[in-house]
Amino acid sequence: MDKVNQQLTGIVAQLGESKALQQAKAEVEANEKLWRQAQATMQDLTLEVKSLTEKIAQQEKLLYQGKALSAKEATNLQGEISSLKRRHSQREERLLEAMVEAEEAEARFKRAQAELATVEAGWQADQAQLTQQQTALKARVAELRQHRPVIVKVIDPDDLEEYEDLRPRKAGRAVAMVKDGICLGCGVAASSSRIQHARAGTELIYCGTCGRILYIA
Repeated sequence: MDKVNQQLTGIVAQLGESKALQQAKAEVEANEKLWRQAQATMQDLTLEVKSLTEKIAQQEKLLYQGKALSAKEATNLQGEISSLKRRHSQREERLLEAMVEAEEAEARFKRAQAELATVEAGWQADQAQLTQQQTALKARVAELRQHRPVIVKVIDPDDLEEYEDLRPRKAGRAVAMVKDGICLGCGVAASSSRIQHARAGTELIYCGTCGRILYIA
C-alpha cells in the first residue's frame, strides 16, 4: 500500500499545468503584446503621415491658388512646405519600417500560438493518462484497505509492530523487494546469506545498507 500511495503522490505532483505549457503560454502572451505594440506604432505613423499629407496639400493650395502673397510670405510658405515634406518623407520611411516590424511580430506571435497548440495537445494527452492511472491506483488502495484486516490477522504481531515502527523511519517504505540479488530499496546487492534467510521466511531479515525488511518475490 505504501508503494501505491507513493505512486499516487507522484501522479498528483504531475497533474496540473506543466512547466513547458506555462512557458509556451508565456511566449504567446509576450509575443502578442509585442505584436499589438507594433500594430499601434504602425497605426500612429499612418495617421501622422496622413495628417502631414493633408497639411502639405493645404499649404500648397494656399501658395498656388490662394490670395496674392508678398515675396516674403511666399518664401516663408515655401520654407514651411519644404519642412513638412522632409518630415513627411522621414515619417513615411519610418512607417515602412514599422509595417515590416508589425509583420515580423505577427509571424512570431503565430509561431508561438502554433507551438502552444502542440504543447497543449501533448499535455492534455499526458493529463488524461495520469488521471486514468490515478483512478486505477485509488481503486487499488481501496482494495488493499479492504483486505488489510485479513492480511494483518495472519502476520505475527511482533513482526507487524516492527513493520509499523520502521515505516516512518524509512519514508513510508519499510519493506524492500530483492530482485536479481539487489535490494530495490537502496540499489545495493544483498548478501547471499541474507537472501537465503529472507527466502526462508522464518524471521525478519533486514538490508545491511538501508535497514529495510527484505522481501523475496
